[in-house]
Formats: sequence, structure tokens, C-alpha cells
Amino acid sequence: MSVASDLVLVTIDPVTGRSLLGSSETDPVLGGALLVDLVLAERADVRGAPRKARVRLVTGRPLDSLPHDRALARLRPGRDPRASALVPRLGKGARALVLEQLVAEEALAPRRARVLGVFPTTRYDVVDPARRERLVASVRAVLAGQVPPDDVTGPLVGLLQAGGVVKRLVPAPERRAAVRRAKEIAKGDWAGSAARAAVVAASSAASAAVSAAVVVAASGDGGAAG
Repeated sequence: MSVASDLVLVTIDPVTGRSLLGSSETDPVLGGALLVDLVLAERADVRGAPRKARVRLVTGRPLDSLPHDRALARLRPGRDPRASALVPRLGKGARALVLEQLVAEEALAPRRARVLGVFPTTRYDVVDPARRERLVASVRAVLAGQVPPDDVTGPLVGLLQAGGVVKRLVPAPERRAAVRRAKEIAKGDWAGSAARAAVVAASSAASAAVSAAVVVAASGDGGAAG
């Protein structure tokens, strides 16, 4: 169990097998989850204000998890990159590795499909619906203010909000309040100092990267139209 695996599982649509995260959101949001996992595992720490936060390697001791060890390998002693630059790099290519873990855990099963009936792709069926439903229920309970966030739900909610997914997990009448609550949770006031710094930096970096990607995509569309 990790924030990264919980994030990937929650963002799989149980009906279609597709991710609720778009291509521009996946890397930064998953990178943020990996950063939180590294901090909670005491492999890294985060220092500084959210937009200028830097990530320091604490120890390179492996976690015996391929996506996390791959992320850990991107950190070097004495080099403290800004979280805003590091988070998208941590997430690059990580989704496939996390999906492999979830398949090995029998939470998901791959299924071949075709886009537009022509282009081959892979979808993922949820074969352990109870596990996903528990996560979604806990996220909804936090968003509704029924229970306080913790080291599992807090980072998850903040990163789901960064990826624009929160509103897709709650009924329409509750969306505005849920998004407002998610933004508050992303500030990390509920967490201890180490977790708070990681959640705030990860959520901030993911949000900034997603926004930048949207702007670039919009500029490209405008250029093509012109």
C-alpha cells in the first residue's frame, strides 16, 4: 500500500478501465504521490515555502518497490532540487510500474482494447472492487467533513484535486463543497511537519505542472487553428 498505488487505483474508472487522469495530469500528480511516499518512508524530506520547496535525500536505502526505488534514484546527496521541477520527473513513466504492482496484487487485470476500433491500447479492470470502494469511501468521508484526513487520505485528496478528479468522485450537488474542502486539505494543516511539507509541496508542484501543461496545450491548439 502506498499513496502512489492508492492514487492509481482510485483513478481507474471501474466501468471503462480508463484513467480519470488526463495525459497532462498523470506524471505530475503521480510524481507528487511518489514524493509523499518517499518522505513518509523517511527517504527524503522537503524544506521551504511550497513554491520554492526543495527536496533533500535522507537515505538511498531501497524500498523494494520498483516505482519508488526508481524515484529515489533521481535524488542525489548534496543536490536538493526544487519540488516544482522534481515532481513531474518522478512521475514520468511511473504509472506503468504502479499498474504492474496492482496487477501483481490482483487489484487490477489488464485487458486489450482498441481506440476508435483501430488503435490498440490497454484498459484495466478492477478485480478487487472492495479495495477501491474502501478508498473512494474514505476520500468521500474526508471531503464531506465526516472524518479528518490522515497520512493516507490527506495526500490522496490533495493530489486528486491537483489532477481535477475530486469533482468526479462525488455527486453533482456536493462538488463545489468537495473541491473547496480538498483545497483546504492540500494546505496540509492537518498533518505533522514532515508530512505537511511533503503534501503541500507535492500538491503545489503537481497543480503548477498541470496548469502549465494545459496552457501549452491550449497555445498549441490556438496555433494550429491560426
